[in-house]
Amino acid sequence: MRAALLIVAVTVVSFVFGFFAAGIESTVTEVQRQQEPLPTRAAPESWRLDRLSPGHSMHVINHGLECNDCHNPLELTFENVDFGVCTACHQEQAALTHTEVDGKPTDCVTCHAFKSDGHAFGAWDCARCHGSFDTPTHEGLAMHTSIACAQCHHPHHPIEDTVLDCQGCHQGIDVHHGRQAESSACANCHAGHDRAIDAASCMQCHATNEPVVSLAATFTGGHDSCATCHRAHSFSAVTAVGCRSCHEGTVTLAQRQTRAHADCMNCHSPHSVRSASEAACVRCHSEVSPTHPSVEGRGDCMTCHEPHPERSAEIALSCTHCHEEALSERAFHSPKTTCTDCHRPHGFDLGHLEEQAVCVRCHAPQVRLTGRLPGHARCQSCHQGTAHHLEAPVECTTCHADIHARSPQGHQECASCHEPHRGDLMLAQARCVTCHEYRTLPGLHRLPLEQGSEGHTECIACHSVHAKRARADRHTCMSCHQDLGDHEPKAKRCTGCHTFTSGR
Repeated sequence: MRAALLIVAVTVVSFVFGFFAAGIESTVTEVQRQQEPLPTRAAPESWRLDRLSPGHSMHVINHGLECNDCHNPLELTFENVDFGVCTACHQEQAALTHTEVDGKPTDCVTCHAFKSDGHAFGAWDCARCHGSFDTPTHEGLAMHTSIACAQCHHPHHPIEDTVLDCQGCHQGIDVHHGRQAESSACANCHAGHDRAIDAASCMQCHATNEPVVSLAATFTGGHDSCATCHRAHSFSAVTAVGCRSCHEGTVTLAQRQTRAHADCMNCHSPHSVRSASEAACVRCHSEVSPTHPSVEGRGDCMTCHEPHPERSAEIALSCTHCHEEALSERAFHSPKTTCTDCHRPHGFDLGHLEEQAVCVRCHAPQVRLTGRLPGHARCQSCHQGTAHHLEAPVECTTCHADIHARSPQGHQECASCHEPHRGDLMLAQARCVTCHEYRTLPGLHRLPLEQGSEGHTECIACHSVHAKRARADRHTCMSCHQDLGDHEPKAKRCTGCHTFTSGR
């Protein structure tokens, strides 16, 4: 009974399915009959080569796609491509379309070649649009020229993800720069297409961030860049290149006597080496207050002290380096006197310079002698001119003309008897017998009063040094010949009988 029922059910279902199948087939046939026939298309002659292009080769040969899968079958030619078809398979890539330089999106065939026109290119032939390296339009594309663009870039990724981590190739390089947390990325300093030496200017950060660096830190012909002294990938003050690595032969002022001068940092700020001035000197030499006139463009100390002289033994420039009117350091005043004998280099103040105080440094005995005579107290009274251009001492007759006029012949050279700086002091050799030997004198000059006496008596008993005639009056003679007071008491002159020119 159950078997009979099963057979009946199967028969009914088969009949119904057959009925509907016949209806569907007739409907499809009717729809096909009403449709316009597809146009007959012929592949262009270029198809023989185009099919070998990277795009057709990938889609047709590798994936077995039909022409109508990408080309609209209702069009008579194959020229146009519906790029919307591409998104059916490449949804992820289509969502992140590669853009041109001006921001406009590009279509797929911009980078993916489907034709072979003698200029076939691959998907990574980036230079076709971006220009070859080191071109006028893309100046600076000089780094990574031997590496495929795909090593670092992906055209269908977001812009922030297009540059891959540099550590993938540059392993082992410590890129942590300075103390800034954000300084660990290579791109903070390097542009991928620039040479390593053309890294971003350090001043982009250090113009405001600590340490703040002056623009004067670098200069052509010396510290051309920060990298001259600092190693970018092992950056610290400790690892900075020492000054002597470049300036090994540089001579420093008094470097043998003063160790502090041998350390460049004692005078130079590392980020402003050219600004070293007298302020650097004062840090150690605060007790020195130079008053020597400064030269335009240089500080007081460096007017005379060359920080880096040609010879290590040179402590200060010679005075004639500036004072060219002098032929040498001993050209002024006297051959034995140097400039520094009179002028104190660190206390040079002509406005308050007292010449007498200067003279006493060398001429103390003479100054003491002149101090006792008011007329001789000032050196300038007799020594005229200037200290640098002394004139011959003035003649004594300038002040003592009356004495000179009545002095006997031979007594008119004052300095032969008088000490010149103290006129009232007679020289040791200022004895009459030095010039007037009594044995050669006439008359009573030769007569000794007693054995051993030099002549008649002391010359000054009768002669005044500055008088042309001797005193011959009775009173003068009686000062010695008192026992002859009654001898010819009426005679006014003894020399009337007792001559000093002849006889006795």
